[in-house]
Amino acid sequence: MSNISPLVHARTFTPPVLPSAPAPAHGPALETGTRGKRSLEPESPSSWTLPALPTVPAEAVSSADRALQTGLGSQALRQATDRRIHLAANTSIFPLFHAYRRSFNTPELQSWFLSKGMALSTVVVKPDSVTGSVTRDGVTSVQTFTTRDGSGWWEASARLRAAACGLDPDGAGLPYASLTGSTFSRNAVMRWYGVQPPAGDDSVMQAQQALAAADWSAPENKAELGLRVQTARQAIGALDERAHLAGVLTQHLTDKPDEHAVELAGLAVAVSSSSGLTRNEAGKVGISDALQAYGLSLPKTVGELRNAVRWLTTVLPPPAPLGNYSGLLGHTWAPGDLSAADKAALVAVGEGQTDGDSSDSMLVLLNTGGILDRHTPEQLRTQADHFISQLLSDPLVLLLGDSLAFDQRFHGASGTQQLTDAERKQWIIAAIKLNIDPQAAARPGTIAGYDVYQSGNSGRSMGEVRADLEAHLKQNKFLDPRAAPLVAHLLLASAAPEFLVRGIPDTLRIGSPEWADLRLGVMFAERQGGAGVSRAMSYAQVMALSRLDPRTPEEAAILDNYGMDALLDWGLMQGVYTRPADGRYTPRMYQQAKEAFDAQRTQLLQALNHFNVALPTREKRAIENLQPVFPDLSVEQIKALRVYIADPNERRNKKSSEPVTRPLVETYMTGDLVEGRWMLLTPGQALPKSPTRKTPFDFNQGLSKADQDAIDANVRALNAKIVQLPNVQAQLPAEVDTYLANLKQGLSTVTQRMIANLPLADRQALELGKVELFALREQVDEVPTLDQTPDQVEERRGRKGTVIRCEHLGVIRYFEVFPDKLLIIKRDDLPDTLTLGGELQNHTKVYGRWAPTETKLQNGLEEPFDFMAYSSGAVPRSGVKSPRLIIEKIGDTLPAAPSTEQSDTQTVVPNSFSSARTRSIVDRIMSGNFVHHRDTALKLAQGKLPLEQQRELSAHRDQVLLGMIPFVGAIMDLAQGNIVEGTRGLIIDTVGAVLGGAGSTLSPLFKSTKVVAPFGAKAFRVLEKGVSIVSGFLNPLDGTADLLTGAARGIFSLPKLLDKVPKPLLLTTLGSVEEKMRTCLGVSRALNQPPAAASPAGQRATHHGHNYSVPVQAVQIGTYWYATDPTTHLPIGTPLDGFKPLNATAA
Repeated sequence: MSNISPLVHARTFTPPVLPSAPAPAHGPALETGTRGKRSLEPESPSSWTLPALPTVPAEAVSSADRALQTGLGSQALRQATDRRIHLAANTSIFPLFHAYRRSFNTPELQSWFLSKGMALSTVVVKPDSVTGSVTRDGVTSVQTFTTRDGSGWWEASARLRAAACGLDPDGAGLPYASLTGSTFSRNAVMRWYGVQPPAGDDSVMQAQQALAAADWSAPENKAELGLRVQTARQAIGALDERAHLAGVLTQHLTDKPDEHAVELAGLAVAVSSSSGLTRNEAGKVGISDALQAYGLSLPKTVGELRNAVRWLTTVLPPPAPLGNYSGLLGHTWAPGDLSAADKAALVAVGEGQTDGDSSDSMLVLLNTGGILDRHTPEQLRTQADHFISQLLSDPLVLLLGDSLAFDQRFHGASGTQQLTDAERKQWIIAAIKLNIDPQAAARPGTIAGYDVYQSGNSGRSMGEVRADLEAHLKQNKFLDPRAAPLVAHLLLASAAPEFLVRGIPDTLRIGSPEWADLRLGVMFAERQGGAGVSRAMSYAQVMALSRLDPRTPEEAAILDNYGMDALLDWGLMQGVYTRPADGRYTPRMYQQAKEAFDAQRTQLLQALNHFNVALPTREKRAIENLQPVFPDLSVEQIKALRVYIADPNERRNKKSSEPVTRPLVETYMTGDLVEGRWMLLTPGQALPKSPTRKTPFDFNQGLSKADQDAIDANVRALNAKIVQLPNVQAQLPAEVDTYLANLKQGLSTVTQRMIANLPLADRQALELGKVELFALREQVDEVPTLDQTPDQVEERRGRKGTVIRCEHLGVIRYFEVFPDKLLIIKRDDLPDTLTLGGELQNHTKVYGRWAPTETKLQNGLEEPFDFMAYSSGAVPRSGVKSPRLIIEKIGDTLPAAPSTEQSDTQTVVPNSFSSARTRSIVDRIMSGNFVHHRDTALKLAQGKLPLEQQRELSAHRDQVLLGMIPFVGAIMDLAQGNIVEGTRGLIIDTVGAVLGGAGSTLSPLFKSTKVVAPFGAKAFRVLEKGVSIVSGFLNPLDGTADLLTGAARGIFSLPKLLDKVPKPLLLTTLGSVEEKMRTCLGVSRALNQPPAAASPAGQRATHHGHNYSVPVQAVQIGTYWYATDPTTHLPIGTPLDGFKPLNATAA
């Protein structure tokens, strides 16, 4: 079917919730077959949306349909006003009506209506919206919610829309249906049976005649209606099955690592009443068969099990009614698209209308109905889809669209020049876009000459780049500047759709791995769910898509293809290579980008590992040393052991401050655990005592020989263990040094990352300019400079932050760098020169009674820095000044690079993450102002500092780790100290999440090892699969498969490799794999829509040939050749202007 057909885009249903759809409440019992397992909760009738319906004989159905038809003609159709009619259970429509009313009354949907305050009796459901009366604060108004406005309608209404798609094929709208009633809209029933209801009183007679002439019992009608019923009920059943399967699998998840084996082969599960799978005697299906129906293999490990659940609970919104606003403007021509000549004609129409007067421009349509006059730019920006739909629905605008299509002899999806409104709208959209940008859709990321992915946009926020784009569009003299937000939306929808995702955090930077991750998720959504799908999704939903693990090597190849553009643009922005003169990337550039990405990924993973290791302590080291000596005891049991002074004389003569018994661990930590002094007491063991005196004259009566022998044996046994113990005091300094070195390496990596994410101009300045670094500290009060000790100075040092001053091309820049806060702030409010060293003040100090001496006090000044952020975990506050601060330089000045032409330096794109200059800056920060001083860290490790300070350090480590990974919900167990097997590997593969712009939450199901697959771990591995797949991705064979449509740009030059590539096989295989992915996600057209109608009898002969280089089948209409729709085989699009037939075949 044509890519501009409204049926494809408007009524494709999708499952309800992302990232996880709840399993049906009270799920069906789990059958375990040959193995006995814990029984699950019994199945409840309410678990499934649609119960099985009794089979009705065909004769009974025909009879009920005739009765319904007769009743409509005799009573219900006497006037134009719609009314409710009774539907008998045996009618053809009843199974679909039953599915509709059941779907309408699910708890999830009822909760949604309640949350909106919408009266059910007023509800009208359309393909992509719901309208009804809403009462808020006593005020009632009619409101419409759509699948694209973030209201939650698409998530909540999946089952209802699946039923409505079959029940309302024209999309005219359906009312509410109660769960118990059997009455429904007369007009909806008539439309379903193929009879148009009266539009007014003057058309009642015509409707009655059409009803009387209709043959509802004709076999072809019966087959079509039956297919609608079957498709809708199967779609709803598939939703229930996916949720139920996810619930069943979730019950078998454990805290075991991903590599742990699971055994599920004996399980059996219930399936929906519409399922075609073969059931066993209990009416259930083997888990393997149930999973296979959705393209999933039986999980054999915990990791595979988690991935299967993620796939089953991942869903997509329905496609946008107008897709990505490029229904006629494909990146490469395909049947139904406009040719180059068609585009030129539309541009000429726009130019011909203007004659220098912008009021006559095609672009004046953007103010249809006064949209620009009545709304602010922010409203136009945030509700662009709504306003675009509004202006395109104007009758005069639709008439113009029809005229433009007629002038170009365009045939729509019907195979005629009778167009749908959606097709007319696409012509208006194409005209507007081409009048703004005659090269619209020629290259992703380029809009009217503005390159969204240019190196200069690296490090900037999405909002900043969009503002630049709108300013660029305003330079068009024929465009009303107020329309720039709408036009930007129209053009970004196809050129850079990630800009239109809802809820993108302000901290997300273009050119960062998170940005590449976002682009991968958007491409996944657009390719799997349909053009324009991502506009209905939130940032968290898109990022969840990007982190799905491929299940097969072929799926990994698909994801590689989806991420190829993003990786190549990332490499350009990171300075890995320069933009080629002809704009075409090469395989070598791809390899360079991949290697650079992998290098960053590896270093960031190492950093995460370092942050996941706590500061070593004396107690921890002591326990680790004691464990081999007491191999049969747990850590808690070792902590419970106590030692007792064995010599009674020593006990009598000890100081009162020295205890007789002490914990074993504490005694070992302090170095007091020496041979011959102690005996070991187990928990509950009584202390040895001398016999009780019987008379006052019983003196010096010692222990019995047996007791003394037992003590001596205890002491000898403990001595044997003591000699095996190393000196824990001597071990600790080396371990602290290793910890600090690793921490320094980790913080160095994230600081390099922060510098690499700065805007290009700042990166150029740091790379090429003169750079100085400064530390801050508070003054030492009333102590002359000569008398100040290093400890006094260190105590007042602000080690959490460093100031960078950079001078480049006459511009001075300042940055505050907080490595352990993962924060870098540009300061535009500082003076060109900082005052170093504070100020010196003369001070007289008397040394001894008669020796007054003139000394100097070094006092600080009030400086525009928030010193609390430099000395604690606090976040820096803007506009704060701190008193008594001394600024000191760190290391030598880094000189500017050798002078070059200014024009040359402005075009340099430094590879900041890996450059020697960045390493020099970071090394100075880490060596001269590292966040932890060694002596302080050693005291913490030895436990000599207060418990509160130790707790603060531990909490700070957790904050750094949590800051690097936005999936806070998945690692709270780690932060709370609940470290289970495998937790040290928790999400450390998730480079796409590192330093991300915003947090997201994951269900408790994912609280285990390797929660999600990272962007860099599963994408961008094309070269590992060989050159053939690289070539196949970037040089598709004449559009053989649609795999690459809207994805890779054909930007590689591989002429010598093309002859060696088995591309047809590759593309055919990957195309089928892509469709299997759609089936798993519940968005396959085969699942959600009836098969296309067969070609009508007497169709014209089709001819194979090429339109320029694209193979097509075409039909001749008059003197013109038209391409045929690959699905319906009907003529579609405008006449072919380069068709050369090869041969003719009968249709």
